[in-house]
Amino acid sequence: MAGHEITDRIADLIDEEHRLRTGALHHGGLTPDDRARLKDLERQLDAAVDLLHRRQALSVFDDE
Repeated sequence: MAGHEITDRIADLIDEEHRLRTGALHHGGLTPDDRARLKDLERQLDAAVDLLHRRQALSVFDDE
């Protein structure tokens, strides 16, 4: 996965997380399914950000 694909994926995950949290504010909280989805989104975000950081570190060392 290229760097721009990773950042696009991160943006998509953040957008979905934002929609869930905003919906929760307007509808009195998260449903159990929403809570599970939010946890999954957080896990995916952590993994994507970690991958992006590793890719960035590799590119720094590849340039030397």
